[in-house]
Amino acid sequence: MRTRNIVALAAIALFWIVFLFRRHIHELGEIALTYSTFYPLLHRHPDILYRHPENVTELSSEASSTLPPVVVPKIIHQIALGNASVAKYQAAISSCTDLHPEWEHRLWTDVNATAFIAEFYPDILPHYTGYAQNIQRANILRYALLHHSGGIYVDLDVTCRVALDSTPIVRLPYVSPGAHPAGVNNAFIATEPGHPFLTQLLENVPSHDLHWALPMRIPYVENMLSTGCMFYSNQWMAYVRDVLAGRQTSKVYILSDEHGDMAPHMLRGKVTTPIFVHGGASSWHGWDAALFLTIGEHYTFYLGVLFVALTLIFFAAYF
Repeated sequence: MRTRNIVALAAIALFWIVFLFRRHIHELGEIALTYSTFYPLLHRHPDILYRHPENVTELSSEASSTLPPVVVPKIIHQIALGNASVAKYQAAISSCTDLHPEWEHRLWTDVNATAFIAEFYPDILPHYTGYAQNIQRANILRYALLHHSGGIYVDLDVTCRVALDSTPIVRLPYVSPGAHPAGVNNAFIATEPGHPFLTQLLENVPSHDLHWALPMRIPYVENMLSTGCMFYSNQWMAYVRDVLAGRQTSKVYILSDEHGDMAPHMLRGKVTTPIFVHGGASSWHGWDAALFLTIGEHYTFYLGVLFVALTLIFFAAYF
C-alpha cells in the first residue's frame, strides 16, 4: 500500500511539473524538431536556398528588366541599445553607408527605439521593456522595424563588402544567412515590408517570454529562446512548413553559395563572407555562452552521453 501511495504521489507531482512547465517543454520540443529536421528539409526543398552568384557585377538595365522587381526598400537599420558604442563600430557602419549612398541609414537607440515600439507595437511594449537583457530588446526591435518599414538589418560589427543594389538580394521577399549547427541567423536580414514571417515572429513574442531561471538565471538560454536565433530558427521552420503546405505564399530564403553551401555566408565568429566581414563581437555573451556553444558544436555526442547515463541510472534503479 505504501509503495502505491508513493507511486501515486510521484505521478501527481510529475503531472504538476509537466503542467507548470508545459510551455518550456514545448519550446524544448521546438528546438529538437528544428535540429532534427532542418537539413532534411533543405535536402528535400533546395529551392529554399538563394544561391548567391560568385561574381556579382553591376546589373545592366537590360539584365535588370528580366529579373523580378526590387522589393527591399533602400533602408539600412542598425541598433545600438544600452552601452553599445557606435564610435567603436564606426568603420563598419561607414562601410555600409558608403556602399549605399542612396539608401537611408536609421540608427536606433534606447530613446527612439522604445518610442517606436510604443507607437507601432504597443502589445509588445510590456515584453520589450520587461526583458532583462538589451540583446533581447535588440532582437525584437529588428523584427518590428523590418516588419514596419522593410529594408535590411545588419549588426553593428558587420562590414559591408558589396553594394546590395548590384545583387538579386534586394529582389527577394526575405533572406537571411544560415546558422551553425542548424537554423538561421538574424545578424543580417533583407526583406520587403510586412512580410508574414515577421508577423508570425511578433505574434509569438508573448508566448515565448518565459523565465529560464531555475535555480539561477541563464542569460544565453534566456535570450536565445525568447527572441534570439533559436527562437528565430524555430519560427522560421514553422513558417517554412506552412509555405510548403500552402498555408503561406510569401517565401523565405537562406543565403548560400552557387553550389548550395550555406557555410561561406554564415556570420559566425570573425569571418569574411562574399558580402560581409563579420567582427564576431558577440558583446551580449555571458558566462554561460561558451558552455552552450560547446554543446551546440557537439550536440549529437552530448545527447548520446545523456542517453547512456539515463540508461545506466534506469538499470541501476530497477535491476
